[in-house]
Amino acid sequence: MAFFDSLLAHPNTEIHSVMVVRHGKVVGEMYPKPFNAEYKHTQFSCSKTFVAAAVGIAISEKRLRLDDRLVTFFPQQLPKVVSWNLASITIEDLLTMRSGYVVDTKMRERSRQWIRDYLAHPMNGRPGKLFQYDSIDTYLLSAIVQQVTGMTVLEYLRQRVFSYMNIRDVMWELSPEGIVTGGWGLYVQAESLAKFGQLLLQRGQWHGRQLIPASWVDAMTSAQVHNEGDDYGYQMWMCNYPTAVRAAGAYGQYIVVVPKQDVVVVINQCTLSGAAVQLKHIWQNS
Repeated sequence: MAFFDSLLAHPNTEIHSVMVVRHGKVVGEMYPKPFNAEYKHTQFSCSKTFVAAAVGIAISEKRLRLDDRLVTFFPQQLPKVVSWNLASITIEDLLTMRSGYVVDTKMRERSRQWIRDYLAHPMNGRPGKLFQYDSIDTYLLSAIVQQVTGMTVLEYLRQRVFSYMNIRDVMWELSPEGIVTGGWGLYVQAESLAKFGQLLLQRGQWHGRQLIPASWVDAMTSAQVHNEGDDYGYQMWMCNYPTAVRAAGAYGQYIVVVPKQDVVVVINQCTLSGAAVQLKHIWQNS
């Protein structure tokens, strides 16, 4: 209750849903009116973590490798001149936001051929070196998963993960190319988010079935890139609190996984006052 009160008191914030799970059980949840448990909520960049899970499953099925090159998946959409930097981008570079592309958040508003236009997009660094948070990196991962599986990321996760977890009410936006947007656009209920967080907490195991390889969950939730701010794994952020990691989306969407306390915390909201401050409320009540 202290934690819920602290969130509701946060300035310039509208809380939509909160769920706290400990030892695999829901110990608290709230849905301030007019929101309720049945509502799907847009996840913004929390969507990225689901794409990383799909990539890991595809790798375990030998459809992909971390060192596969981006250009090999889209030979018909490459620019006339393929630079050394473009030819060098790997799956791992996309997972860790180190593709080397100049970030352009408006490209998807101007174009209807996102893959072609981003393959021709300017680069400002050598792949694997410079961390630049870019949702199109995740979109390209989504496109690659669709290329190698014949399914969208959502269809693939429904078949490999969601069907075993009774996660049914899910929607994901599509690009003009008919590809799941990947880096954003996922709509899902708070309970389903909490289930997914619990799946990560359990290193990919659900009711005795290994849905995501444990080694892949370990990689997702470990620091792959060291930053001045929070370190980054595979489409997940590391937290200052010991062992804690998070999926994070714009305006304060969170899946926070805290193995040390065997806790998962999910928050959906609209905050304009710095959502990172709210993480401190979680640590204070852990």
